[in-house]
Amino acid sequence: MSQILIVDDALLTREALAKLLEQAGYTTTTAANGKDAWAMMYESTLYDRTPALIILDLMMPQMDGVMFLKLLRRSDHWANIPVLVLTGLDDDAHLVQRAKKLGVEDIITKSGSGTEQLLLGVKRLVQPAPQPATGAAPRRRAVAV
Repeated sequence: MSQILIVDDALLTREALAKLLEQAGYTTTTAANGKDAWAMMYESTLYDRTPALIILDLMMPQMDGVMFLKLLRRSDHWANIPVLVLTGLDDDAHLVQRAKKLGVEDIITKSGSGTEQLLLGVKRLVQPAPQPATGAAPRRRAVAV
């Protein structure tokens, strides 16, 4: 199953992304910041639910996206998980430049992107899971902060 972890501090953004991706055939999990997402990475290992892709905001409280990305890239288990950055920052912003140096697969700006651009980026990085024959909706789990 193609699990996508959405990490963004804006609740409405997380919910909208989850809905969009679930309609496209992906299963999603969400976290409100890098600290919660990091804890979820450990939990995913316990239950064999490592995400196939992480969609990551850069500016978040508690642990920003760059710090999360540093930890991820230093990890023996998760260093190769593709990361798509979805940010409100301009391409020349300091955090965006740091994320590029840490090897993100794609950077999409929130203000300039439409759902098509986001879905194309996601499809390029991971294939959607087959839809259940029963017509059941994909499951999503949110993390309370």
